[in-house]
Amino acid sequence: MASFSDFLSAETMRRLDHLVLASRWTAEGGRAGRHASVLKGASVEFRDHRDYVQGDNLRHLDWKLFGRSERYFIKQYQEETSLRVHLVLDASASMAFQHSGATTKFAFTRELAAAAAYLAHHQQDCVGLVIYDDEVRRWLPTKGGSRHVRNVLDALASHQPGGRTDTGKALEALAGGMARRGLVLMMSDLLDAPEAVFRALAHFRRRGHDVVLVQVLDPAELDFPFAGVSDFIDMETGERLEADAALVRRAYREAIGAAIAGFRARCGALRVDFRLATTDRAPAAVLTELLAERRRLGA
Repeated sequence: MASFSDFLSAETMRRLDHLVLASRWTAEGGRAGRHASVLKGASVEFRDHRDYVQGDNLRHLDWKLFGRSERYFIKQYQEETSLRVHLVLDASASMAFQHSGATTKFAFTRELAAAAAYLAHHQQDCVGLVIYDDEVRRWLPTKGGSRHVRNVLDALASHQPGGRTDTGKALEALAGGMARRGLVLMMSDLLDAPEAVFRALAHFRRRGHDVVLVQVLDPAELDFPFAGVSDFIDMETGERLEADAALVRRAYREAIGAAIAGFRARCGALRVDFRLATTDRAPAAVLTELLAERRRLGA
């Protein structure tokens, strides 16, 4: 069976031990932990009031406040719970690309996911895994415990990228299975129809998830360092395009820059954290920077 050492060095794990994986908002887990919970109940610490709505449990009505205001309010409480970490990986054929980076995009993504799973397990939080291309290929619901984490690592180690990308179709299948809110760490090269991606992100946000989207690209996909007349082959469709690299380089760079800026802006509007990561970097270093910035912003 796979272990964390198959993905992470001992030094990397020691560095990760000092980090904290947390949600920007409150968590909704299934057991005691270190994160503030959105779950409410009479046996935990009082937090606030909200207006009564039909169907609320009458046991939580604040009758004293009703006596003063003649309005119905529900008591809300806060407890500590575990964080549910959902790792969502794009495993379409384009993720097998490698040119200037140290590894393929999928191998980079796999190591980044393993680092996040290590942190979640270290914190005694729950972790789940989704691997998709044009449909969901592997799906392990969020759970805690060493046995479940080994299953997650086995799935990461054994899966190989292939097929076309259809983020919208694949993630629609997750609608009912990720009902309990948590932290969604989604990793993809985003070589997909943008609107389908945004619909999926909006779906997660409507359900109260804290979403981080990491766009993983090979440096060559940003710089376009090719020379001469070359065949450019779509890894998912096999379509070929012959072009003089020098003639299309400027237009390509402008197009990829505009696409990244578009993702950044739309994610900002959805309150989704967007990060660009290139495969010439260490995945654990990318995660460290991401968590440090989120901590400065309050997560």
